[in-house]
Amino acid sequence: MKKVGFTLIEVMVVAGILSVALLVIARIFPLGLKTKHLIEEYSIATLLGQEILEKIKERGYDALSTTYPSRDGNYGSAKGEFEELKGYFWEVEWWNTEIPSLRKVRVRVFYREKEENSREYLEWFTYIVKQNK
Repeated sequence: MKKVGFTLIEVMVVAGILSVALLVIARIFPLGLKTKHLIEEYSIATLLGQEILEKIKERGYDALSTTYPSRDGNYGSAKGEFEELKGYFWEVEWWNTEIPSLRKVRVRVFYREKEENSREYLEWFTYIVKQNK
């Protein structure tokens, strides 16, 4: 007569394989959450930077001098914090180029602290031309 069932060794092997699989899954889960958080920060910073750039383009060449103050008329800058989103900061710099009536603009959005006094940031550049009306 044949006995039907599993031996103790078979049960222990299956239990070992299952525990290794569960440990792997348990280690991957937090990594996925961390990645999701990083992607959210990056996406928010991207949208904020694009919003600043669009406002600069909308206001035009002459508004750069007043919105982002300049001492000599050749370079201006300003920094600030987004009121609605704590931990996100912006910086805008502009300078005149060698071509008359053309300014280069740099926008930075700082979002994640890397080290003490150091943050990750995204950066955009654009050019604004003075339009004669």
